[in-house]
Amino acid sequence: PAAPPRQPPPPKLGPDRNGGVPAADMSNMKADTSAAENCWGCCKGGGIDNSGYVDVPTSVQGDFEKLSLLEEHDDKRPAQGSSVCCKVCCGICALLALGVIGVGLFALKCVRDTKAQPPITLPLVNDMEGGQFFKLNNMSTIPVKHWMEYEEKLMDTWETEDGFSFGYADVDVAPQLLYNASKVPGIFEKVPEKLRGVFWMRGNPIPEILAVLHYGKWFEKEKILLLPNTPWTWAWWGGRKDQYPDGLDTTSKLVYSFTSGKSIAESYTEASSLNTMVSFDFSACPADAECEEGSEDLTYATLMSHPDGDLSKHGMSYYDGYTMEEMDAQGVDKNQQEGALYFRRAEMFCGLFGTGSGYRLTKIIDAKGKPIEPFHSEYLKFMAGRPLIIWSDLPEALVPKPTASPAAAKATANATANATAIATPNATPNAMLNASAAKANRDPNKAEG
Repeated sequence: PAAPPRQPPPPKLGPDRNGGVPAADMSNMKADTSAAENCWGCCKGGGIDNSGYVDVPTSVQGDFEKLSLLEEHDDKRPAQGSSVCCKVCCGICALLALGVIGVGLFALKCVRDTKAQPPITLPLVNDMEGGQFFKLNNMSTIPVKHWMEYEEKLMDTWETEDGFSFGYADVDVAPQLLYNASKVPGIFEKVPEKLRGVFWMRGNPIPEILAVLHYGKWFEKEKILLLPNTPWTWAWWGGRKDQYPDGLDTTSKLVYSFTSGKSIAESYTEASSLNTMVSFDFSACPADAECEEGSEDLTYATLMSHPDGDLSKHGMSYYDGYTMEEMDAQGVDKNQQEGALYFRRAEMFCGLFGTGSGYRLTKIIDAKGKPIEPFHSEYLKFMAGRPLIIWSDLPEALVPKPTASPAAAKATANATANATAIATPNATPNAMLNASAAKANRDPNKAEG
């Protein structure tokens, strides 16, 4: 009779381990696996002992026999190549794990140290009429009617569920609208001329485009500027998600793809952000900044945010390098050069992602309302004809009544008697209600305050 077919012999066991298979035999495995997977399996499944044998779990040995993956070998050569592979892979994994842990610990320490910094507004806490808080109602003039009139100049306006008003403006008219709507007598002229005008956030990786600094409260003695979160002081990218500004870098394109100017604009009116105030503390320029070392003419400022307008605290967690440093505005008319260009430093986690990160705060409309060239033309080219989004008004219930003293209110009223559409601190509650009603009807002629 014919002899039965020859069965493959069982795997030869090593001398030191039950179920060991000569490591050299592993080179003949026909399994469709990558070198990295074999190496990971080696590190995870048992490894190589001192005799050069690879541990094979008992449950797998039967599979080896069925699949004929092993052949009998008389020689027992140590698997040096596999041993080196396992050691290298395990070493790399260990280094990566240590690196992640190290970065995390460094970031946590940076956050802790940043939060421990004293707020730059502490000198103002005891001198503020409203105590330690500064919000929109602390401004001597709140131009409600003024905002309403300029809101009529926007396109495709809408309101959020909470009643905040927004609209679109063409790229060529948006800067002038921001300038005029935020230029309030009694406030504008008290802010240093160097800080007045409309700035383009050139190089900002998120869809924030324009900002103004002249609707705020300036403290001359302390050289501190406080900016409340308010309409007509900011403008965002108004193009679609598949549209980008001209010359936008790859990183910024990714950001523009995952978010929109509209969503960011509306986030400024959320409850957690609405009363957030930003402070600028101007001091002598240090040696490692972009401005001239030792200069004190508003060339260098440290910035902080203050949730709920609380001057005794700050909201800085991971932005430890948050400054504004004046740069040389080359190519600009000498009469418009001062304050025309600042480096807006924004370093995260103590420079973990690189020092010198930030963007250029570039003035395109000067303190007199005139365009600054070549910056204004470069801004127009960057926008590629796309519109901007502007926050234009508050909901009726949130129109604040200014908290200035009666003397200040009277002085402001006299100063703004001939100004159009300006809300003054001595406005009566009925006048404020009339303003709200006029807002609802979009009829600026009926607004009183």
